[in-house]
Order: sequence, then C-alpha cells, then structure tokens
Amino acid sequence: MNSDLAEYLEYLCSENDNINELIVVSNEGLPIALASSIKGFTDQTLVSGMCTALKYIGQELISEITTSDLKRILVDCSNGLILIQQLNQKSILVASCKKEATLSELDISSIQMYFSDNPPKSLSNIVE
Repeated sequence: MNSDLAEYLEYLCSENDNINELIVVSNEGLPIALASSIKGFTDQTLVSGMCTALKYIGQELISEITTSDLKRILVDCSNGLILIQQLNQKSILVASCKKEATLSELDISSIQMYFSDNPPKSLSNIVE
C-alpha cells in the first residue's frame, strides 16, 4: 500500500463526514491506497477488482453506443453514491459518499496531483 497517499485520503475523509471511503485502485484491479470512516471490514481487493471491472464494462458499453469517452460511473444507492473515475493512466478513484452534494465538494484534481507527485515505486508496493 502507498502509505503517503493513504494518509492523504484519510485526511480528506476526516475533513468531510459525508465521505465513507476513498480507494485508489490500479487499472489491474489492485488496491493502491484506502481510507475509510466505516466501522468494520471492507474487502479492498474485492472492491478494487469489481470497480475496475465496472469501469471497463462501462467503457465497452459506451464504445458500442457512441463515440464518447467514459468520464465517470455513478452508482446511486439508497444511502449514498459510489463514484468510479479514472485518476490518471494507471489508476482509478473509488469514492463512497453519503450525499450526492459531497461529490461536488470532493477535489478530485487534488487527489490526481497528489497521486502524480507520490506514485507507488513499484507493483510490489501496491500489493503490500
């Protein structure tokens, strides 16, 4: 795990009570960093793999229907939303929020910049 990025994500979660979880995932479906305000266990490997699969399925769906690019996927739940969005060429952001308005408060560009400035040094760092 990338501890610097995880600390940054923890900071973002602590600043906004409406954020349940923030996970940065590799394009291969491996968790890179996680921050959670939810009590209990989240299988971050399972969530990472599922979100990566959803992103690729969304891209394929869009390519079959239109000539657009996928920007983000929003999953609307009874108690919040889940955002799946490409951060950069190598990673995906997954954000679980209690309220839709929280997504507009989430500064995704700052997460992108932080991740670009503090990338994992190797794949072994991601898996640890």
